[in-house]
Amino acid sequence: MDSPWAIQTNGLTRYFGGRPAVDSLSLHIPRGCIFGFLGPNGAGKTTTVRMLLGLLQPDSGWVEILGQRMTPYARDLRRQIGVVLDRDGLYDRLSAWDNLQYYGEIYHMAPGERHRRSEELLRQAGLWERRQDLVGGWSRGMRQKLALLRALLSNPPLLILDEPTSGLDPLSLKMVRDLITSLARTQQRTVLLCTHNLDEAERICDQVGVIRSGRLLLQESPGALRTRMSLPQVTIAASRLTPPTIDAVTALPGVRAVQQEGGHLTVTLAQPEVCEEVVAALVAQGAGIREVREATKSLEEVYLQLMQQEA
Repeated sequence: MDSPWAIQTNGLTRYFGGRPAVDSLSLHIPRGCIFGFLGPNGAGKTTTVRMLLGLLQPDSGWVEILGQRMTPYARDLRRQIGVVLDRDGLYDRLSAWDNLQYYGEIYHMAPGERHRRSEELLRQAGLWERRQDLVGGWSRGMRQKLALLRALLSNPPLLILDEPTSGLDPLSLKMVRDLITSLARTQQRTVLLCTHNLDEAERICDQVGVIRSGRLLLQESPGALRTRMSLPQVTIAASRLTPPTIDAVTALPGVRAVQQEGGHLTVTLAQPEVCEEVVAALVAQGAGIREVREATKSLEEVYLQLMQQEA
């Protein structure tokens, strides 16, 4: 029976200079998932990725990729992983077309399939007319797109991408995001996305893992993370918000904080059910309520809160 996990690690640990760069890391990333790997610089993301790829051996623990144990000799397994790391791996003196042909040969693709797949990807990325240009003269954004095409060339079931949208213009950014989402949703590819772009992670990731000082702090969906890390809040648009009205809301047992900006209140609650009491208190005080809506924190706000707690 195939493993349900595209990536599984158990107790993964690696030391440098007597200190753990990665400390007892256990990940379970299901197939078909877009997984955002988040953490500050030096948190252990790059070391983890190198161990996932079999380029660096752990001091303890193990890695399984697509149900198979990763070792330094697992070349066939590594061919099932498309990779874009901090260096794009492109050859400046080769054209875009020749770069893809070179990597297609490394992946042992038949010439016909290699040519067909290269044309398909270059057209999809809007690079077909530039296929004979030497890559050395390309912008960072164009190189980044070609590096992603290189990773996709052999149709791998797993992609590991390190900041794949860095340096892209808004149109290219949307193209790459849509492509990543399509790979997971329609083709059941798994994507491990290392990123500092928390807006991007919130938009496209099914799960996120936050790492700090080599330790995995949590792994869950962006929505579940927001819920767990923050008390419920409501934003209320109302008229006649007098000081006695604000005092009446603040005095309610289930209210943790009240902020007023003109005709809007942001009320932090102990439990979501307290919202009914807040509305009742406002009505009793003569306030005219126009709108009540849930206020949610962004993933970026929750991430910064988590980093402050762990500092």
